[in-house]
Parts: sequence; structure tokens; C-alpha cells
Amino acid sequence: MGKHKAPNTPSTAHPWLRKATAFFSILILTVTALGGGAVYAINGLGANIGAVNTSDLNTVHRPETFRQTDTSPTNLLIMGSDSRQGDGNDSYGDAGGARSDTTLLVHLYNDRKDAIVISIPRDSWVEIAGCTRPNGSTTRPYTTKFNAAFAFGGPVCTIKTIEKLTDIRIDNFVVVDFKAFKTVVDAIGGVEVCLTTPAYDPVVPGRGGSGLNLPAGYSTISGEQALAFVRARETLGDGSDLSRIERQQEFVASMIRGMTSKGLLTNPQMIYRVLGAVTSSIQTNPEFANIQTLQDFALSLGGLSPSRIKFITIPYELRGDGNVHWTSETDELWGAVRMDEAWPPVEPAPSSSATELAVDPTPTSTSTTEGSAAVVNCTEGNDRVKTPVK
Repeated sequence: MGKHKAPNTPSTAHPWLRKATAFFSILILTVTALGGGAVYAINGLGANIGAVNTSDLNTVHRPETFRQTDTSPTNLLIMGSDSRQGDGNDSYGDAGGARSDTTLLVHLYNDRKDAIVISIPRDSWVEIAGCTRPNGSTTRPYTTKFNAAFAFGGPVCTIKTIEKLTDIRIDNFVVVDFKAFKTVVDAIGGVEVCLTTPAYDPVVPGRGGSGLNLPAGYSTISGEQALAFVRARETLGDGSDLSRIERQQEFVASMIRGMTSKGLLTNPQMIYRVLGAVTSSIQTNPEFANIQTLQDFALSLGGLSPSRIKFITIPYELRGDGNVHWTSETDELWGAVRMDEAWPPVEPAPSSSATELAVDPTPTSTSTTEGSAAVVNCTEGNDRVKTPVK
């Protein structure tokens, strides 16, 4: 672990924002439902996508990648930016710079019929790679919170850090913002959540707050309240970032099922409206910033069912200062991803039934909490929140 001082970080006048940014990976699935005419119509949306200069990745040795074909294993990194720049984001105040508080490593297995989505806690205490800042200056490797990588060098620095820590090649990446999140939730008519007691988290100037205001019981929440729901920290769960990750995983699981049950995948008009807004709210690597490339990628996921997507948080141990250490089990997880092997390792079983869309947020645990995203009993749970799926 490095002992030298980290560069100055941008000021943090507002609470850390977290967003369930797996929505982009869900959206590209919807392209598989489009007919030829609709596919032609979305081709013009490619110009909306922002391409990030990734030349700094060429200055370091990178892990080997799987041979990229339409069915080969591949790794997609999804990052949520809390930047207030851009249309639809300025109403959240000036947070003093962009950070990524949600980082999801999506591994698509061989044949692309199964996927695992791995949440990396922002408070992971790790060594950040040496990176180039937007102004051209450079930083040397240092040990601090994981999400400092995005603050100093954006998505490229985050990728360099992850590849150095895990020896896993990131093939493509996507950065989304507030607008993309709200657009998707609004387009599907909201997401149903369930609270055991009311939640109130007002925005207080100079102190923060998410703006969440929900009664006990079931609520269908749309853009603004959905954003507040995944942002809130002190008012839900135990107040920790890790508790918030669990809530976001449940929210995403509910949203995926909602998109399927509400017929979004078979509604080209709705898909076009969502993609139109989302493509103007994302950034990606140049190779991915092309609507034809995204279409081909989506088509390669035609055999991926939502029930075959597993959500987990990396195994970790809590430090006394509120940050987290990755455990030796984390190394085993990264090894499984590199080898395109299932996680957690499973023994042969007589049943061949598919694993339900799973959420496994338990510290240092690698077992899957089957159906935890489908709990509908509001009287259960000490975090006061359950995300129901009927």
C-alpha cells in the first residue's frame, strides 16, 4: 500500500450520489426486439453518443482480452457520473466536479446467455493507477478510495485502476448521468418499491439530502423519486454506502422484470424515445460509440434472459474508518471472471433450472440470495425497504 499523499480531490458540497446504472445494459437488450424499419430509424441516434479519448490506455500494459466474436465472453464497465453538466442535470447543484459512485463490472459469459453484474463499492481502499488528468498533468499511483480514480482521470483512469487490480481486460465502457437514469424509469412507467415505514429525506441547503418522500407500503416511483430512492443514505438501511448498494441492486432487479412484464421489449416507439434521450446522456469508448456497433452488441444478447443475470457485490471486510478492504475471496472472484467460470463455484446439481435474477450484497459472502429482489412482504427486513416484484 502506498503511503504518499493523494492529490487534492474536488470539494464535496453535496452527499454522494449513487445510481443504478445497469439500466444501459438493459436498454441495449431492447434493440433485439426491433424490426428492420425501427432499426433503420435509430441509426441517426449514433451522433448523440459522446466518445471519450482513450489513448492513455495505450501507455500501459493491459490484460489479455477474450477473442472478440458475437458469442465470446466480454467485459463491460458501467459507471454513473454525478456531473451536473448537461441538459437535465443542472438542477442538482454544483458538486464541484464529476465522480463515479456507481461502478458495475458486467461479465457476459461465453455464448452470452448468462451474465454477472459485480458492484465495486466506492469506498474500497485500493491503489489507484497513475493517470493523466484532463489538463494534461499526471498523477502517480497512490492508495485511497476507489472512486477517486474517476475524479482525477475520468473513466480511463477507472479502467486503468480496475485492470491493474484485477488483471481483467475491460473491453468496452459506458458512463451515464442523471438524465439517462430518470428517462428510463419514466419511460417504463415507474418501478414499484415497498417500505416498512415512511421515508423522508429533505434537501437542506449546505447539508444535502436526496429529496426522498415516500409513505410506508407500496409505491410506484418515477424519475425524480426513483433518483432520490437510490441516492438516499441516512434515511434508509443502516446509513452505509454498502446498504445503499443492496437497495440499488434490488431496484435494478425490479426494473428489469418490470421492463419485461410491461412489454417494453416489444414496443418500438417506446424504445426509440428512450434511446433518443439516453444516447444523448452517455459517453463511451470510440469503438462503442456507434449505433451499428451497439445494435450488433444487442443482437448478440438475444439469448440472454433477465432471469440469467446475477447481481453481486465483491467480497469485502469493513475497516474501522468506514472504508472497505477486498478479501482473498475477491481474488477468487476476479480469477473466475478471467477464466469465464461461474461465480460462486457450483457443484453439479440434478436440477438444471435457471438461477433467478439474484442479488448477493452480503459482506464476505459469495452465496446467492435467491429471489431477494422479489420479496413482497413489507413487514420483513431491518433496512425498512423491500423491492417487490409480482
